Amino acid sequence: MSRTPKRDPEPWQRLLTSADTYHDLCEIYPAAFFESFATRFNREPHPMALFKGVIDTGHAYVRGKWLKQAEKSKLLQYSGVHMMSAGVSARQLSKALQQLSKSDLANQMVSATLAKVLAADTSRPLASKAYICPAAPSGPQSRLDVVKELASALEAAIDQIITLPLDDDDAAEARERAFTFVADANRTKVKVLPKNFALEEAARTFQPLWEEFSTVAYIRGRYKQEISRYDSEPGRALHQIIRKLDSTVAESLAGTAIEKIRAQL
Repeated sequence: MSRTPKRDPEPWQRLLTSADTYHDLCEIYPAAFFESFATRFNREPHPMALFKGVIDTGHAYVRGKWLKQAEKSKLLQYSGVHMMSAGVSARQLSKALQQLSKSDLANQMVSATLAKVLAADTSRPLASKAYICPAAPSGPQSRLDVVKELASALEAAIDQIITLPLDDDDAAEARERAFTFVADANRTKVKVLPKNFALEEAARTFQPLWEEFSTVAYIRGRYKQEISRYDSEPGRALHQIIRKLDSTVAESLAGTAIEKIRAQL
């Protein structure tokens, strides 16, 4: 008995773990795409505005897909414990780097070696972009501040989700609180995002570009019997962007997404 061949992942699925979504989106939307897409508008769009609008719309769709995917998930038994551990570790890292930076020599040794390690090791592309690129414009003495401030921000973010224990807090009590947090979170009913949330996010992002360079109203349009669907110029334009990311989206859904976001105004 033959097996059904496994389908390749859609582009949006690959972009979820992309090391450079900007670069990857530029490959998905080459120059030829923009030449064709510009004809959708009855005012000549500015090339940079057109480029930014399309890339931003693509980003919005991928982010929407990620949020919808995350919504379907549940916290694992030890997720709360791991959150606490990450928050406390981030606090300790931030403090340690603050102390380390009091010595110019220690600061220089660590920051320079870190840059060399990241530059030589291609297995850490995300870390390389997070450290080397943002640090480049800064003075050499403040290179490690990128890591220190990120660690401090991570601590603050996790502390907003689950209160982090202080150094003298009881470890067993904090651990129990982490388990309670997971149980409560998994029991709590959250507002469910719409089925086509990603498409609606893309429609919302695309709207300013359409309205700037087209006099056609940003609406779903009228239902036409001869084609058995709604006739929407902006819907067709939005679908031209989205189908490059997701081949499963029907053109009619793009017009529906436009109508949905209009109803939310």
